Amino acid sequence: MITPHGRAFMIDVGGNRKGSYNIGARVDVPYLLHYGVRKLDFIMLTHAHEDHAQGVGGILGRLPVGTVMIGHEGLEEYLKSFGVKNPAVRKAKYVMLQEGTKIDIDGVTVQVLFAPEKNQLAGNATGNEFSNLIRVSYGKHSFLFTGDLTAEYEKTLIKQGKILNSTVLKVAHHGSSTSSSEEFLKMVSPEWSVISVGYGNSFGHPDSRVLNRIKACTDSEILRTDKNGAVVFFTDGENLRVDTQIMYDDNR
Repeated sequence: MITPHGRAFMIDVGGNRKGSYNIGARVDVPYLLHYGVRKLDFIMLTHAHEDHAQGVGGILGRLPVGTVMIGHEGLEEYLKSFGVKNPAVRKAKYVMLQEGTKIDIDGVTVQVLFAPEKNQLAGNATGNEFSNLIRVSYGKHSFLFTGDLTAEYEKTLIKQGKILNSTVLKVAHHGSSTSSSEEFLKMVSPEWSVISVGYGNSFGHPDSRVLNRIKACTDSEILRTDKNGAVVFFTDGENLRVDTQIMYDDNR
């Protein structure tokens, strides 16, 4: 995210579970530099899994970062993902996210709608249950970042009456069937549904049932990084446009 006056922050950074490719140094940093970003106010993470958090280590070694904001799994879980042998990782400033946190930067509002302090799903823990739910808004438009939020916790958020309606939905868990329930999708009612997913991934994401639910429950355009490449939104608070590397529209 780059604000109207050029301040910048990230929500999740990508990563490789095998640790064989430094996404932070080889993808994130060049991408940020391409857009003129030379420092980050903060990095906010949905949870500790490497495919969401590992890139932090590579970023910290090359760009100034004010704060790294983490969930409630415990700092050591995050350090494992970042790479504990990296000196920059040990020197960084860490803050644990709290539900209800609200940050305003240049008129851009970042809200932590959900930050579970423990997994409440006994006997069914994968780590995805710790996913923080983050909503970023500017003017008329808003972006909902779900991490790997599970359907069970989607129900919790709906019962709590959280304001979920957003212009853009980052579809949870790469389009896995564990997430994106009908009721949740209807509550968010996005104009755009973006699925961050690797081409030819071994998990079979996105699940065809999730794609069908998005089509049935929303009027949104579906964009996928495996088919569209990088997906970039631009807004002045009134108008919104999207740029992709490849336009591929058979997911309507």
